[in-house]
Amino acid sequence: MKQPSLDLLQLTEDELDAAKQAVRKMAYFKWQAAGCPDNQSLKFWLEAELEWVEYQYVPDHDVIQAK
Repeated sequence: MKQPSLDLLQLTEDELDAAKQAVRKMAYFKWQAAGCPDNQSLKFWLEAELEWVEYQYVPDHDVIQAK
């Protein structure tokens, strides 16, 4: 399965900007928690992006997980 991308979601321009800002912050905190490794920005972005999509974009995530 291909990883979802923010640019492929049905978001308004303002929603997309807000989502990218949230993912950027999440990726930064993940990078810091990992000890600030070099050359791994894409890894942390993709992890944060997936996490944002799963918990912010997908409606009723908790209900889906419980089934």
